[in-house]
Amino acid sequence: MAIAMSKTREQFPLSTKKVLKKTLGASLAWIIVFGVAYFAFTGFFITLAGQTGNSSGSVMGLVTLGVFSFLALIVVINYLYQKWYYDVYYYDLNDDFIVIKKGPITPHEITIPYERIQDVYVDQDLLDRMFGLYDVHLSSATISSGMAAHIDGVEKAAADGLRDHLLKTVSARINRNRAGINTPPAQAQKS
Repeated sequence: MAIAMSKTREQFPLSTKKVLKKTLGASLAWIIVFGVAYFAFTGFFITLAGQTGNSSGSVMGLVTLGVFSFLALIVVINYLYQKWYYDVYYYDLNDDFIVIKKGPITPHEITIPYERIQDVYVDQDLLDRMFGLYDVHLSSATISSGMAAHIDGVEKAAADGLRDHLLKTVSARINRNRAGINTPPAQAQKS
């Protein structure tokens, strides 16, 4: 599958470390759940075997192999899904708005006119810090902007460049609109 590229994504690229970060984050929850269940099952099985006098090490070996195989399968599936997500992730700064498309199975697209952008900021969560990644957020007055209006998984230079480019574009659009509003209609038609 071809990567969804745009001039903006070429200029401010996503990092491939995003795939590993998202795989680790998604797999970690499964590993914890199955780890707790495995140790609870192991404790129960050892207690039961001690009470009955049975020593079924081969059964525990099969259970252990099954759990680790299932966890490995989950990690591989998560990796493949995150790679697919990375490939279809699209963002572009057009003349009038920014477009962000995410999601391979249930695609979600958000389009924000520059005039609606109230703030542009960069942040990191714990896994972002571990991988040296940043998220560029765009806030507007809509509820969906907090959830979908961000570009995640870029490195420091790309995050700073994207933020600066967006702030300059937003500022230029606001100044242009103010100049058009403050100019009387007769003068606006002459220029």
